[in-house]
Amino acid sequence: MRRLVLLALSGMAACGDNMLATGDPLGPAGDLVVVAHQDDDLLFMQPDVLEAVRTGGGVTSVYVTAGNGTKGADASDRRYEGLRSAYGAAAGSMSWHCGYIEIIGHVAEHCRLTDRPVSLVFLAFPDGGKQGEHTASLLHLWQGEIPGAETVAHRSAYYDRDGLIDTVAQIIRITQPARVRTLEIAATHGRDHSDHMLVGALTVLAMARASSMAELFSYRGYSVADEPANKTQGVYDESFAVLAHYEACVGDCAACGDACTTIDQAHVTWLQRRYAIGFRPDAAGQLRSGAGCLGADGALTSCETAPIWQLDAAGELRGDTTCVEVQPTGAVSMGPCIGGREHRFFADDEGHLWSGMPPATQGIADYAHLWCLVPTPSGVTAQPCGADQAPRWEFVPPTVSTPRTGLNLTSTGRAVRLGDLTGDGKADLCAIEAGGLWCAAGDGVGAFRPAVQLDDKTSPLTIDPRSLTLGDVDGDGRLDACGRDTNGVVCLTATTQFKAQQWTPSFNEGVVRSSTSASLTAIDANADGVAEICGVDMTGVVCAPHGLTLQPTLRSAWPSPMAVVWPADLDGDQQADWCAATDSGAACAVEAQRDVTTDGSPWGFSQTGMVDVAPANSATVAISDIDGDGRADLCAPREDRIVCARSQGRAFGPRTTTIAILPNQSVASALWLGDLDGDGRDEPCVDTGTDIVCAIRPSL
Repeated sequence: MRRLVLLALSGMAACGDNMLATGDPLGPAGDLVVVAHQDDDLLFMQPDVLEAVRTGGGVTSVYVTAGNGTKGADASDRRYEGLRSAYGAAAGSMSWHCGYIEIIGHVAEHCRLTDRPVSLVFLAFPDGGKQGEHTASLLHLWQGEIPGAETVAHRSAYYDRDGLIDTVAQIIRITQPARVRTLEIAATHGRDHSDHMLVGALTVLAMARASSMAELFSYRGYSVADEPANKTQGVYDESFAVLAHYEACVGDCAACGDACTTIDQAHVTWLQRRYAIGFRPDAAGQLRSGAGCLGADGALTSCETAPIWQLDAAGELRGDTTCVEVQPTGAVSMGPCIGGREHRFFADDEGHLWSGMPPATQGIADYAHLWCLVPTPSGVTAQPCGADQAPRWEFVPPTVSTPRTGLNLTSTGRAVRLGDLTGDGKADLCAIEAGGLWCAAGDGVGAFRPAVQLDDKTSPLTIDPRSLTLGDVDGDGRLDACGRDTNGVVCLTATTQFKAQQWTPSFNEGVVRSSTSASLTAIDANADGVAEICGVDMTGVVCAPHGLTLQPTLRSAWPSPMAVVWPADLDGDQQADWCAATDSGAACAVEAQRDVTTDGSPWGFSQTGMVDVAPANSATVAISDIDGDGRADLCAPREDRIVCARSQGRAFGPRTTTIAILPNQSVASALWLGDLDGDGRDEPCVDTGTDIVCAIRPSL
């Protein structure tokens, strides 16, 4: 019976058999998933992988280990069947074609849907055990205790460490993904299965070897059980439905090809949670660790005189004329910027700087499998990093201060917005004051000229100052200014020289709640290139189009009447999403998941049960795109710093990405984000009481 089911799933005879035909070649994929075991992606990476399959941009999932020996001699075959059933259910097709392919001299099994861009690749390295205790484990391979191992497959291959890295690197070169999703790369969040962390480390090194600049996500594994559940029931149910197809083939809880109704409780616990770490595409500023900064010679020095470092688009850590390079021994030196894995670094959102150079096999500790940059009294070096050794760095851009005296703006907090209304490509500080629209023009380097009135001055504006929002509401490519009065929303467009006109009756005095004015945001709500006005009223989160008779669209009735709400594009699809402040962190919902939930899912990152909680304050919390990836990020002050949690599209990462350290330990009473220099990334400006202090990402 099991073999008959296998035939139905694969669309060909003897899938997994040694007589398997030649497989289809690998092709481009928007998402590349690299995991250890055949259920890691189904348990720890949902709903991200499920949605990637459904959007049709192409998904290739690579399974490095075979999971051999856990269910008898046919364990890997059963798991492969389960994956085809699960991915087939997600993609809406069971038209699989399976066969063997060769990847730089190593044979692997490749199953691909004939009518969908979905591929499953099985390298079949032996399972190493949770502690890496099995003889032919990835851990023993990494530590040089074995030279290599034979795969557990009907047609076997032999891998040494370099060959395994090369194979995954070749898959990256062929698929050319925009996003790479893998598992934990070190034990920085608690101990995980050794195979999980070795595969995460393997993926980082393979990306360096392939010179890939794909966006990288590292998903936590077993340690998520210690964190709060962060999926709504609807999102969980969709993820469960896919995993249940896999479980039927592997666990005999239903016929293979059907779906189980119940699964193991540990799997339920993991599936209810999604926590991941993102990696920054680039960064620049002084490179600070503790009280010291990286000097031009590679030693720690005073931050008062330290140079600027840039993690550039090629992943090189670049100074004025040289780049940081790491040798296999861990020695760090300064050398010419010529590329290669010696110069490749990965900066994660927790502040670790990981090297793309494979570490020497001697002395590698359990749960620490990659070099990371470590400050020492004698200078910076690279050491194996994990739970006990993982120092953090901050890229700190310089700040520029504009004295408040002479600025001609007295407003602060939510009454001030940062955006380009003067049309020169540089963000301005704008507010409604004395019945007019006033803007202090930005100079492109972080300072502002005295404010001038921009509106036509024909009649005083009756806009609530706290409701001011800036966006292109008429589609002409210029930012406009809008806000609410008693009758609804008034807009002043650049094309009319900022003449006030009634825009929509939405958000009028009859439907407002206490948080309405501060929530208003001009944002594209339907991917048509024109901003609507989104915010909260008595019905919930709504988006209002231009027109005096058109009705607003209700996005969600979920947020409480007193909640602070921030509309934003959180996943880069040019659709309006939103977040609300709660006692347990930001709860957010994206329009792309509207069919399964309009409630807010907990988006705050958590470590050992401690959730990152941004203040419920519209004056000092801002959501905007700080890195140019199209997804809005959550930023707020923390002591004398401005820190951000970067959006991953379905959750925020840790709120530790520092984009400014304020001078003289200043405290920010207000925070605004805007594109100060026209580079497509928003930078921070804060009010310290006496000055407006801004930080712009420096360039070398």
